[in-house]
Amino acid sequence: MKLRKILKSIFDTYCKTFKDVPPAGMF
Repeated sequence: MKLRKILKSIFDTYCKTFKDVPPAGMF
């Protein structure tokens, strides 16, 4: 559960930082 929370936190931060960039750009 802790890992899931960390991943969600990272994803949320990514979304806030790169709102205008498609998530696919990450990969």
